[in-house]
Amino acid sequence: MSIKRFKKLVSVFTALSLVFSMAFPVFAAEESKETSLVVVHTNDVHSRVDGEAYVSSYVKGLKAEGKNVLLISAGDVIHGQPFATISRGKSVVDVMNAAGYDFMTAGNHEFNYGYLRLKELEQSMNFDLLVANIMVKESNQSLFKKYEIREIDGVKVGFFGLATPETVTKTNPKNVVGLEFLKPVPVAEEMVKTLKAEGAEVIIAIAHLGVDGETLAEERGDAVAAVEGIDLVIDGHSHTELPEGKMVGNCLLVQTGEYLNNIGTVTLNIKDGKVISKKAELMKTPTAEQSSMAPDTAVTEVIEKTKVENEKITSEVIGKTPVKLEGAREVVRTTESNLANLITDAMMEATGADIAITNGGGVRASIEAGDITKGSVLTVLPFGNFICTVNVKGSAVLEALEHGVSAYPETAGHYSQVGGMKVTMDSTKSAGSRITSVKLNDGTALDPEKTYKLATNDFMVAGGDNYTMLAVTDGYMEYGSLDEALISYIASGADLTAVEMGRIADLKSEEAAEEVPATETPAEEVPVSEPAPEEEEKPVDEPAAAAEVLTDEYIVVSGDYLVKIAEKFNTTWRAIADINKLANPHLIFPGQKLLLPQN
Repeated sequence: MSIKRFKKLVSVFTALSLVFSMAFPVFAAEESKETSLVVVHTNDVHSRVDGEAYVSSYVKGLKAEGKNVLLISAGDVIHGQPFATISRGKSVVDVMNAAGYDFMTAGNHEFNYGYLRLKELEQSMNFDLLVANIMVKESNQSLFKKYEIREIDGVKVGFFGLATPETVTKTNPKNVVGLEFLKPVPVAEEMVKTLKAEGAEVIIAIAHLGVDGETLAEERGDAVAAVEGIDLVIDGHSHTELPEGKMVGNCLLVQTGEYLNNIGTVTLNIKDGKVISKKAELMKTPTAEQSSMAPDTAVTEVIEKTKVENEKITSEVIGKTPVKLEGAREVVRTTESNLANLITDAMMEATGADIAITNGGGVRASIEAGDITKGSVLTVLPFGNFICTVNVKGSAVLEALEHGVSAYPETAGHYSQVGGMKVTMDSTKSAGSRITSVKLNDGTALDPEKTYKLATNDFMVAGGDNYTMLAVTDGYMEYGSLDEALISYIASGADLTAVEMGRIADLKSEEAAEEVPATETPAEEVPVSEPAPEEEEKPVDEPAAAAEVLTDEYIVVSGDYLVKIAEKFNTTWRAIADINKLANPHLIFPGQKLLLPQN
């Protein structure tokens, strides 16, 4: 075959191939794309930042393995301890910058310095502060950036933030004047539409809403998780530990608990832009004593530098206590405590008020026996609230007390701690009608028509924790800060072993004795309330009393209650109460010595 003929045949074959390919196009199989995203998350740290060095180290380790990692905070982080309050939040932002956070949303306590301060702090953040449901009323503009879309390994991931509408009562209402907190669910629905329209394939909500009964159901994190199109809700506010998260429809809801006790990790496996699997887990935050993981030195240096500066202020000793002053969350939000009573005494001393009421949620820590420093007081009272007085009728005081015990026995920040009066309630009655008597320290009964000078804090006078009945201006006066008043009261030589107890008594009978465990203040050093009337009407049967013989002493430990002790020693709680002449059988304390009867 000649060269000329060969070239002609090749030309014809090429032409036929082109025609064939046009008539019958061949499609190459599109390659499926799979990837994963690891979200490390924290919430409700409340400025307990020591663990952030381990969070950062953990994130860096994951990244070193080639994983796509984001670090996210669900809020309530820049306030709560002297570490934060001395710099009004800046020290915590510095730590978060060093740790490499990518996003956070605003918790209610982010507003404790006022929203303008939060806007200032935003300027120093190396991460995005996202909140989609807070509007400035005057301008009708969003206070913060609402959302962000990031492309991660070829996948467009949309993020948006939500703050709890409870912020208007869970911070000083003055801190958010001029702002409107929109309902979370409608905003979440709008965010999903917006993000999808802008190409987001995976959607993550960063929320500070909570999942407990203290929050309206329609404003909780699980309500947002039910919004179609959201793949993951990183939540906070209720301090809830969800070890494996919670599935709400197709959405995974996660929370880590509180105070950086845990680090949360969520792994999203994504195929062709769709999340095909989700896994949540909690890891106990390592400590220097127990972990082989080395803390991130860059974060540690920031923390230590701040502590050195703060130490100059907080280390001054102002007094000494021979007993633990109890301020644990589960105590001050359900019952009186010697520390809360000390605080209300300090309020009355500073103002000359007739009575005092403060919210249990404002007491944030205990003070151990030993030296009391300014720093320990700032830890107990970190909010910078100041004392104020108002003139209110006894009826408003009664309404406030009813509100204070309305959630009992559930823990609630609005639980009222009192001074200058003794309150008796019957918790078997419905909320709003539980208070059975209120007597002032002079022995007179609270008169609903009489006007009293009430000492409280600016948070409550502004309607905080829904104490709207105290939001009055009659006789309004401002005093110093609550922490300064307590420091002054302790430094003046107040007898910390003689703090009057028995200010709030419950008329419940045996059920109460079974439910109320021992708290951490020695009872032999503290007066208690008068016994409930029904206790006086039910004397111990004579035969049983005659058969009883005093035997060894028992030392009360934390968690004890009379029924538990009685069952252990085959007797009755009533017999123990009678032999030990307990004025209030519902108040016993670790370290207390009890005589035991024996049949």
